[in-house]
Amino acid sequence: MTTRRSFLKQGALAAGLGAVGSSWPRAGRAQNDDAAVLARLASDLETHASFGLKFSGGPGDDATADWTAERLRASGFGVDVGTFDAPFFVRRKTEIRLGATAVEVVPQAPVVVTANVGLTARLAIVTEDGVVADVRGRIAVIVAPEARHAALFPGRGIGGTVQAAAEGGAAGIVLVTTGPTGEAIALNCPPEAPFVPVPLAILAPRLADSIVAAAREGREATLIVEGDATTRPCKNVVGRIERGPRWIAMSTPRSGWYHCVGERGTGQAAFLEIADWLAREFREHSIFLMNTGGHEYFFAGSHHAIEAAPPPESTVAWAHIGATLAARDAELVDGDWRMLDKVDPERSSMATDKARAAVVAGFAGLTGLDDPGVVRPQAGELSTFTDKGFDTAFACIGQHRWFHTTGDTIERVDARLLLPVVRAHQATLGRLVDA
Repeated sequence: MTTRRSFLKQGALAAGLGAVGSSWPRAGRAQNDDAAVLARLASDLETHASFGLKFSGGPGDDATADWTAERLRASGFGVDVGTFDAPFFVRRKTEIRLGATAVEVVPQAPVVVTANVGLTARLAIVTEDGVVADVRGRIAVIVAPEARHAALFPGRGIGGTVQAAAEGGAAGIVLVTTGPTGEAIALNCPPEAPFVPVPLAILAPRLADSIVAAAREGREATLIVEGDATTRPCKNVVGRIERGPRWIAMSTPRSGWYHCVGERGTGQAAFLEIADWLAREFREHSIFLMNTGGHEYFFAGSHHAIEAAPPPESTVAWAHIGATLAARDAELVDGDWRMLDKVDPERSSMATDKARAAVVAGFAGLTGLDDPGVVRPQAGELSTFTDKGFDTAFACIGQHRWFHTTGDTIERVDARLLLPVVRAHQATLGRLVDA
């Protein structure tokens, strides 16, 4: 029987792929080895998945960083590995108790812990339109609107509602992240301090009915967030090949919530493939690469690593490889999710004015990526670089159904969907360098 894993590794399937992206000569020549590239992408997706959880500074993130550094050295890059402190939580018990029933919750990082016995108080519901009622001294239960959630932003969206509950005197907060799969959705947030100064936990919608009903009735519950809220060193991997005064730059974030194979693994595999191609293809250009941790904390690693970048005026192109380049779409059949062999359409691209035409041509025909928008602040790391003056830059980002959940595993990806996106990045970079 053909398994999902063996299916991913069947590089011969690439023979069925037609030409992708543009007819730019460099990319056209590269089409001849589609089968080999497909096999490498499939292998790299498997390797990434094998490292397990990718929380910043955790064992899986460290293993991914070491693997990345080794691969870049093998491609001819000089590699520097630096560290910075990132929030980390060692969990012992995280749940909300309603009588004798305990429901698991996910503590929001950076974590505010409760006492070992937990925080006991009456529940208070926060209405679906975000209106915060009387929550003083209570555990506020916030039901977020249906969305593919990603982050807590101060002063707006669900972040604003959470802050309003804390400012209203809530003793603790439980946030139901209503989304497409029913799983708890972990949320990015600033790293400097907890988002609010009270215990804040995420509750999976599939587990939330009894808690929401109890909150509507104002019943008593106990929230337990027990563990060690600390920091760990998180790695930034920087690669360089210095050949001449003109630079090509590429970046990708490495860390993320849970296994993040669709979110981060697709970008990681693409980054390694394109890095090797850049080193071989552009013999008269210097190459600068950033593979950064701390993504969950408003791109903390990128803010550290950008100081090592070449001058903007010497950089002819910056490609940022963001989240979920290509994940499998899915449909709900009789209550169960069935994975499909087509791409999840929830993805987009951004480009500066100088890069827009190249992106339109390079990504032609790729769902969601062929009509780049303007660079949006805090939508991935791209604005971190454009704010520093890198004005010929582009990025692809996406949020598939299992984004930021425990379900973002190897089953959500297919190397055949990723290959055209890699080719499109190559085509776009070639157009920008040759302009």
